[in-house]
Amino acid sequence: MHRSSLVLRSSRKLLSPSLPPPHLLPSTLRLPLSTGALRSLSTQHFKASNTVHPLLPQKQYLAMEREMADKTGRQQNHIWSKDELDSALATFSDKHVPETLSDKVMHGFMYYGLYHPFNFITGYTHHDPSPSSLVWRLIVLESFAGVPGFVAAGMRHFHSLRALERDYGWIHTLLEEAENERMHLLTCLSMFQAGPVTRLMCIGAQFSMTPFLMMIYVVNPKAMHRFVGYLEQTACETYHNVISHLETPGTRLHAEWSGLPAPEIAKGYWKLPDDATWLDTLRCIYADESHHRDVNHTFASMASDDPNPFVHMHKEDAARAWKLEQAQRLLREHRHGSSASST
Repeated sequence: MHRSSLVLRSSRKLLSPSLPPPHLLPSTLRLPLSTGALRSLSTQHFKASNTVHPLLPQKQYLAMEREMADKTGRQQNHIWSKDELDSALATFSDKHVPETLSDKVMHGFMYYGLYHPFNFITGYTHHDPSPSSLVWRLIVLESFAGVPGFVAAGMRHFHSLRALERDYGWIHTLLEEAENERMHLLTCLSMFQAGPVTRLMCIGAQFSMTPFLMMIYVVNPKAMHRFVGYLEQTACETYHNVISHLETPGTRLHAEWSGLPAPEIAKGYWKLPDDATWLDTLRCIYADESHHRDVNHTFASMASDDPNPFVHMHKEDAARAWKLEQAQRLLREHRHGSSASST
């Protein structure tokens, strides 16, 4: 898929429900916008045209300083509905086509320097992958995937302190991404044991890639976000393939993983029901990765001082998670009361 398409669609709610409340929008954006209307917006960067910033210009951002200073829910993950999961799974083949020289370098390094060698080392094959090849692959993948977001957030944090400038909301999304990937890792570790080789690979990946990513971010922040976008593309390929084989009778994954229940940490993190399965967990992880893919490709196409278009999602996610938590609590209390009265 072409870059401009990824910038405008962003896998979750960027196209419509993620926009700020109407009373916080510039007057030119207060009219109802449909998905089609948003898709018709020019994909040319607003700074290179006469159009208004499609989300939130710097002047409006500064005018909303009090609202932007409210940090409520900035670390909350998204709780996926079934329709959202189905929509996200349909985007597994979305890929950014490298355009600039840095795009091509990051794409080549990701696919030929990391992805294919990693497949060889772990013994992973696209056709009927074995559970053993996936156990340490997922652990190492999630261990490394939690690094770039934290590196980028840290670098932007230090730049804001050093340059005495605002960050325009990027740090919150990057930290949420890093925490989300760490929760993916803890979820996998609750299902599988990490052996000595897996632990050694995690340590080696962190010690080698962290300085590398920091160096890239100092020289060319867009290149690092593009690299992460390509990394998440490979993650989407892997998880979609795992889900497809897990749902297919006769495969090795279906034979060993189809009856596994979701771990408790996954039920709490994604607000899954008590009877959720490991497959339900993998679908949520995939949806998270597809969102990270689109977020980083979007960031790679923006100037570093553009306001973050994803900030308002975090508050919406926090409100949604709180409502679900309250509903689940009331349901548990009702069931407990019913069982007590029956006895």
